[in-house]
Amino acid sequence: MKDSFERLVETYADTVTRICYVNLESRADAEDAWQNVFIKLFKSKKLWDKPDEELRKWLVTVTLNECRDMKRKLFHRNHSDIDEMDVSYAPDFDRDLVRAVRNLPTKYRQVIELYYFEGYSISEISGILSEKENTIKSRMKRGKELLKGDLTNES
Repeated sequence: MKDSFERLVETYADTVTRICYVNLESRADAEDAWQNVFIKLFKSKKLWDKPDEELRKWLVTVTLNECRDMKRKLFHRNHSDIDEMDVSYAPDFDRDLVRAVRNLPTKYRQVIELYYFEGYSISEISGILSEKENTIKSRMKRGKELLKGDLTNES
C-alpha cells in the first residue's frame, strides 16, 4: 500500500506542484496546498486503482479547488512574489510568460494553464471545470488576447 501511494506521488507531484505555484502567491501556501491535495488522495484509497487519466483529472480538480479555498482564507495576508521562489515553475516556459499568466483573472488563467502547461484538450478542460466547451473556447481566446496585450506592453 505504501509503495502504491509513493508511486502516485512521484507520478503526479510535478503536475500538482505547477498548479499550486501558478494559483497561489507564496511558496509556503503552494506547499500547504500540495500537501493537502496528497492527504486527500491518501484518504481516497479507492481512487488509487483508477485509470491514470481519471486520477489525473481528479487531482487537477482537487488541486484547483484547494488553491481557490486557500486564496479565500488568505485574502488579507501578504504574499511573496513568484521571483522570490527558488523553484522554477516550468523550465520550458519563459518567466515573463508565466508571470503574465499568473496575472490573468482566474477564469482565463485556469484554461490557459490546463491547455498549454498541462496538455489538456478543450473537451477535457470542459469536464474538469464543469463548463461548456464553447465557454472554454471563449475564455481561451480572451485569455490569449489579454496575454498578448500584457506581453506586448512589457516589451
